[in-house]
Amino acid sequence: MSLLRNATIRRFLFLLGIAGLAFFVGGVIWLTLDWLHERRIVARADAHVQEIHSMLDLATLPDFHQRLDKVRTFISDTSVHKVDENFRVNQGKPDAFLAGMLAYAKGRRAKPIHMECSTRTIAMQRILKALGYDTRIIAIYNSRTNLESHSFLEVMNPQTKHWETQDADFDIYWRSKSSGERISLADFAQSIDEIEPCGRRDCGWNHAQKLIDYLDIVSITAKEKGLRFALYTSRAHLGRTYSKGQKQGVFCEVEAKRCKRGFYDITRYSTYEPGFRRSGLRPNAVCLSIQGQVGRGRKRLASTK
Repeated sequence: MSLLRNATIRRFLFLLGIAGLAFFVGGVIWLTLDWLHERRIVARADAHVQEIHSMLDLATLPDFHQRLDKVRTFISDTSVHKVDENFRVNQGKPDAFLAGMLAYAKGRRAKPIHMECSTRTIAMQRILKALGYDTRIIAIYNSRTNLESHSFLEVMNPQTKHWETQDADFDIYWRSKSSGERISLADFAQSIDEIEPCGRRDCGWNHAQKLIDYLDIVSITAKEKGLRFALYTSRAHLGRTYSKGQKQGVFCEVEAKRCKRGFYDITRYSTYEPGFRRSGLRPNAVCLSIQGQVGRGRKRLASTK
């Protein structure tokens, strides 16, 4: 009886080992196939980017702004902001969006491909990064709603070393009213009276009136540098409770990834890196913690009730 029991146990352990090995091998195969699939997507996307470069003849344009504007208007002309089933079928497939824009530009597609702000932003980022430009993605939030948002791209001007906004979704860039110089909307989110958006023919808030309500909280993401942090303007409702999926709480609780490297007062801190002070600040100014900001926001909210 003991020999039979031992044989049964050995057989069970053998089968368990075989099952474990099969599971491990299956997992490796699945991960390998997934990696190969991702590589194919990246390769196709890179090929589409190079085709767009050739189509727009970007290499012959010596001016930084001409290059950026040409890419922005190309994306705006070959896609349309529409979130529906035709959009969702391409989500997670940057190559498909780029291919759709090319197909429309070449007349092989009857209507522009359906995209929205984030997919247009990512497409522009791919095209400009292939030209060697430093980019970052900006998301802005309306704190009076359940964090309605909008996103766009910012590009580092290699001559001035300043960020400049390019919004392919609204087909605009931004400038200072006084100097006429192009600026970063993220950097000037507090001072909206000093700036204005510009379209292809003129400038004025009529091009992006809706965005005034979104300039409460600014999220900055530069994945290649491991940077992701957020700033708030004086208009932000810091104590307001939001919901996102199963999460409920203030901004940094429902959008924790946006606050990964901190949550700062934009009147004190720059958009260039986490905790980087704006010029003219006292050197001993102390960065407020996320918890402290949230606490003050809740107290202000409570005092208004």
